[in-house]
Amino acid sequence: MNLNHKAFQLWENGQLNEAVQLLFEEIEKNDENSDSYCNLASIFILAKKYDDAQVVLETAHEKYPNHIELLYTFGNLYYQKNNSTLALKYFYQVFNGNEDSLKKDATIMIGQCYLLLNEPKKALVYLITAYENNEKDSSIMILLGDCMMQTSHFKEAKNYYMKAWEVSPKNDEILFKRGLVGAALKEEPEIFNDFFEQSKKLNPKKYQKRLQQIKDIETFIYSQKNNTQPINENELNDRKDG
Repeated sequence: MNLNHKAFQLWENGQLNEAVQLLFEEIEKNDENSDSYCNLASIFILAKKYDDAQVVLETAHEKYPNHIELLYTFGNLYYQKNNSTLALKYFYQVFNGNEDSLKKDATIMIGQCYLLLNEPKKALVYLITAYENNEKDSSIMILLGDCMMQTSHFKEAKNYYMKAWEVSPKNDEILFKRGLVGAALKEEPEIFNDFFEQSKKLNPKKYQKRLQQIKDIETFIYSQKNNTQPINENELNDRKDG
């Protein structure tokens, strides 16, 4: 078995230290193995050990300054650290590079960065490009729905969430956001509450977390000029209990 693959297996089994040790040993044996640097940094990112990931990436970047996968991993590191501006710098290098292997992923990540920066119109440019190349990817459809929500185009957002739901009918995030946009569109309560209820059953913990974030979402959405009323969290809880 490839040692890099084995390292990720160890990580998935909860053996972080063993995975890290294996990749360190692989780097010591073959200092020119750029994949081991990328995978070691990626495992550190997954474990939220961002400082360790930074050290690995900076070491590798000195050896391979134009390595596409390293640049992408650098972008992912800063994205996970909530520094979307710096993440964009690296994702753009991948997007504008000569290799196609990670260009699609970089396109999506650029869109996500702009969403986090509250620049949905810029995000839309890249996400539509990604969607045109893969119209069956529900994750892209969700992001497009998010763009439309941020710009108060609720009917268009509903359309994308519905498309995503058709592809991934058991996705709790899609169901929650479909309920949210239904409430914004003043659908009958039994319609959008049904989506909330399905989301809650699939993942109760995430449902409660999203419910707590509703006020933050509302602050942005309903600051736009529209004729809808914000969802009242207590009212929503009453509906769910009822």
